[in-house]
Amino acid sequence: MSEKTINTSGLSELTALGIKFYEQKLKAILEPHHNGEFVAIEPYSGNYFLEKRKLDAIQKARAEMPDKLFFLAKVGTIYTGSLSHYVPKHG
Repeated sequence: MSEKTINTSGLSELTALGIKFYEQKLKAILEPHHNGEFVAIEPYSGNYFLEKRKLDAIQKARAEMPDKLFFLAKVGTIYTGSLSHYVPKHG
């Protein structure tokens, strides 16, 4: 059985690194027990934030690393997208 390879050419650096980090480091840890949940990944540090709801993953990531951008993936799927905008903290 051959391993599926995702073509990351033409994607932003953040997106390409996020996909690579997910595939190499998180996929085996998170699937299948967390399928359907969302993970916000800061691929340069290796930090990631797992939550059941997309907004919760984003807010948790922003609370811990407010000046960083994150790649967002839905566990169990190939690709969701990257967060390239600022999400302000509430409070």
